[in-house]
Amino acid sequence: MSETTDGISNRAAADLLAALVAIPSVNPGFRQPGDPDDWFNEARVGNFVAGWLRDIGLEVEIDEVAPERPNIIARLKGTGGGPRMLWEGHLDTVQVTGMEAPFAPRIENGRLYGRGAVDDKGCLTAFMLALASLVADPPAGDVTFVAAADEEYRFAGITHFLQRGEAYDLGVAGEPTSLGIVRACKGCVRWHVEILGRGAHSAKPHEGIDAMVAARHLLTAFEAEMATRTETHPLLGSATLVCTGFESGEGPNTVPPRAKLRFDYRFLPNETGEAVWRHFKDLTAAVASDHPGARFTVIEPFIDSSAMDVADSASVVTLFDGVCRGHGIDPTPIGVPYGSDATKMVNVGDIPTIIFGPGSIDQAHALDEFVEIAEVAECARMLAEAARLAGRT
Repeated sequence: MSETTDGISNRAAADLLAALVAIPSVNPGFRQPGDPDDWFNEARVGNFVAGWLRDIGLEVEIDEVAPERPNIIARLKGTGGGPRMLWEGHLDTVQVTGMEAPFAPRIENGRLYGRGAVDDKGCLTAFMLALASLVADPPAGDVTFVAAADEEYRFAGITHFLQRGEAYDLGVAGEPTSLGIVRACKGCVRWHVEILGRGAHSAKPHEGIDAMVAARHLLTAFEAEMATRTETHPLLGSATLVCTGFESGEGPNTVPPRAKLRFDYRFLPNETGEAVWRHFKDLTAAVASDHPGARFTVIEPFIDSSAMDVADSASVVTLFDGVCRGHGIDPTPIGVPYGSDATKMVNVGDIPTIIFGPGSIDQAHALDEFVEIAEVAECARMLAEAARLAGRT
């Protein structure tokens, strides 16, 4: 791990990443009964990031999104004449259920293991090391870095930051892409449907209204609707719908009086979460008309994250095309089915943005989450190079 390029070493990447992983920052949206309070500490990891960035000479702001849930905003002033660039990664991680020692980072065979290693503290490390390199040799354009709260649940951090209305020419959202260029991703809308029937003794089912049967009919209708959809996107494929939760039933001898279903719909860039939800709300009403006496309630979405499709010709795509080629990495842009803060940067902030970072998305949220340390360092070099090249194009 002694190799150093552009002032960025594998050892520095390992040390910084280990320090970040050792600070628990599970999103409180995933809290389970009995979880220790200190697992949910975006403020603590945010303060570490802020202190590290101040130590390398950057102007840093701690902007509280919610109590103990800050955005960390660092600003690097360019020499002048270059585009303004926004870099963004997130402080929070998902739950650690089933993991052994999730916050005790360990290194084996060039990989660092631990919760958040690849999602998203590997990206945070790369951004931070790149900024340290740029302090010593500034680019033409200004670089703003946001380490955001709450990416894993409601995107509150990036939404809060974008409300400032600051203008940027291009953006990079850090997520594990194996150093590939992601320019398109699906949106996601999630909602619940509650069905209230009437309980009865299972020996006299005709006296009840079976909410579970009604729920099954709803699922069948939704599946039939999805079978009619033939539209595809060249990078994203087709939209998908999954029922991710089904709660029903009371006693073993009772007609189920209620049911609750949770849905996850991944939509294409030509759709909106609002339109999708309203369509399935109307379809639910049609199913409800076949179940007189049952009450169907479609609850407004608890997640609505837009899709994005940044053009091949966008400056950020062409910029990273050249950077990837120079590092022997396939520059062909790809699409992904998962969401990130990038879609808000594109659709709310009007910032042409790619998703880019070290490690594989397959390791995100995994019990054995890890990232290749050398890839984190390489990502930092590529980010610093991109910032400098942006001022020359």
